[in-house]
Amino acid sequence: MTRASTTRRTLLKAGTAAGALALMGGTFPRPAIAQGKLDPINIAASPFINQGAIFMATELGYFAKVGIEPKVKSFPDGSLINAPMISGEVDLGVVTCSAGLFNSLSRGAPIRSLLCIGQGKKGRAVTATVVRQDHYDAGMKTVADLKGAKGKIVAVGAAGSINQYGMATGLKLAGLDPVKDVNWQTNVGQPDIVKQLGQKQVDVADITYHLAFIAQKQGFGKIIVSRDEILPDSQTAMVAARQSYLDKNRDAVVRFAMAHIHAARLFNKVAGAPAEHRNIVEMITKYIFVKDINLLNAVAPHWEWIAEDGRPNEKSVLAQQDIWADTFSMVSKKVPAAQIFDSSIAGEALARLEKEKPFG
Repeated sequence: MTRASTTRRTLLKAGTAAGALALMGGTFPRPAIAQGKLDPINIAASPFINQGAIFMATELGYFAKVGIEPKVKSFPDGSLINAPMISGEVDLGVVTCSAGLFNSLSRGAPIRSLLCIGQGKKGRAVTATVVRQDHYDAGMKTVADLKGAKGKIVAVGAAGSINQYGMATGLKLAGLDPVKDVNWQTNVGQPDIVKQLGQKQVDVADITYHLAFIAQKQGFGKIIVSRDEILPDSQTAMVAARQSYLDKNRDAVVRFAMAHIHAARLFNKVAGAPAEHRNIVEMITKYIFVKDINLLNAVAPHWEWIAEDGRPNEKSVLAQQDIWADTFSMVSKKVPAAQIFDSSIAGEALARLEKEKPFG
């Protein structure tokens, strides 16, 4: 696996570029901390648009401004981040609300979720359900019509993923048993699922919104519902920390949270009007799978939403644990909220943002 790291040299280059832009009247703020030791934090992230706040806070100097030197390691999927965070390879990481996360916690994994980095707020989905074009033409056009998916092949990128949770919710709303009534395909990557829709190898799929948009544009299928419509405000991803690192470096983690919350608020604005923030969109594309700015503009604001108070939707996370344990039997032992979250970090970060105003 190739893991790209954002080193101190990269950050210094970014800071220099930001300063030059500021002198020219650009929109990139110059980091206030120009000298002195920065606290390094090893951060695990994945190349998806909803993690743009981390990339923005790095390049725009927000982390540096609160004395943090981020060292970002890229992993192709959030499910691969739990192990290196537990082992100490990384200090903080972006985790998804997958069956794998809850299994790790039930086995005593010493990690706590601190911050929201992805919610399906109304109008801000990150995934969507696509029905193959011929099925759509035959009348499978709404969530209720998914009852016609009984016995058919339903595709998601991985078992126990946020996509399977969204798809299962739609099937339940249509009156189907998501375990017994459909044939799940869980071993093909999402870009290839788009091709499978075109080749009539799968019938229904739940995939990342921009891929669903591509499938629809190519005539392979139709988006019948997005996650925000059937699961409003549902949590998809969170920033988590290893407990031992949090105990020893609490102040640094709080400062990380301050920069992240500030960047998240800007991220939400950019997602709402990307054409007005082309320089930031170009910056984000350096870190994510999608390089096509026109595509990002076309699917906006469906880049997802990041809670502006930093707090994950705990009720949504617990509901996802329930479906993995009670419906799919993928999680053998449920854990209480206190074993999943540490809400005090977001609270302290908000208080310090208000008091210290490090970003003006």
